[in-house]
Amino acid sequence: MSSATRRRFLRLALGATVAAPLAGCSVLNGSSSSDSGSNSSSGGLEKSKITVGILQSQGSAGSKLAEKYGYFKDQGLDVTIKPFTVGPQAVPALIKGELDIAVVNYVSYYQAIAQKTLDAKIVVDGNAANENSVVVVAKPDSGISSAKDLAGKKIGIQAARSLAEMLVRATLKDNDVDPNSPKYLPVTFPNIPAAIVSGQLDAGVEVEPFLTTSEQKQGLQPVLKLITGSTANLPQTGYIATSQFISANPKTIAAFQRAMIPAQKDAADRSKVSQILPELSGVDQATATLMNIDTFPTANNATQLQRVITLLQNYGGMTEQLKASDYLVPTPQV
Repeated sequence: MSSATRRRFLRLALGATVAAPLAGCSVLNGSSSSDSGSNSSSGGLEKSKITVGILQSQGSAGSKLAEKYGYFKDQGLDVTIKPFTVGPQAVPALIKGELDIAVVNYVSYYQAIAQKTLDAKIVVDGNAANENSVVVVAKPDSGISSAKDLAGKKIGIQAARSLAEMLVRATLKDNDVDPNSPKYLPVTFPNIPAAIVSGQLDAGVEVEPFLTTSEQKQGLQPVLKLITGSTANLPQTGYIATSQFISANPKTIAAFQRAMIPAQKDAADRSKVSQILPELSGVDQATATLMNIDTFPTANNATQLQRVITLLQNYGGMTEQLKASDYLVPTPQV
């Protein structure tokens, strides 16, 4: 892929990102894919030392738990985890081989697949939103309490054609409200609370940890659930690898998948996931215990992921007829 093509993809993906930028995040500079580990110490893995780019949100909780509890080591993997601010920023590093696996949001991923700017598959399904972790927030006296109240209102949606915007449009349609009736404004998740307080916005789509902190600091409150009805349990992020890396390293990929199964199970345990959220999301321990926790699948499910593609086709302008199973590595049996 040419550098110009990579730049075009990055501009596209950043515009659709659901993941929230956090201050103080390190720049990705992972190890080259040509650095192989010892087969004698890694059970015959093609590559035992791998670098995984993660998103600094709870969608990447599984990888931090696998690191904390030794699940990677149990599978003969020596994993270096590299945090980054938004998922699409990792894609150039993934393409160049600086990362072996990276977490991205599914909207950006499928848009890139549709435009043929990325040749990669989903290795592990990272997380799915629940009805309390992605919501519309507003001031208590906003007068907004249902979908119909959003008509004519100014709503912050992170970026144009982001998952946030598509979720609002789908929810309005489900409630017989014209999806075009609000005014959608591209205000990022960290800045939405202040924009609501100042009157720049009437409401905004918010995700964790900004959902919890907006309630604590600005006194905002959830006024409309978006992960319900046609969007219930919608997949949000996944771990991807290039098709080339997957073909060359099938045992390594399978080992990573096996390590992530118990880690994803642990992510359903609030007492465990709360321990890694401060480092992962940049919140303090008290806030971590209050955050709404997502769902963490333990197996890849093409039917569930197809729903993201359908949402993109209905509300994101996608015309390509993608089949989710074509871009998915099956989860191995354990």
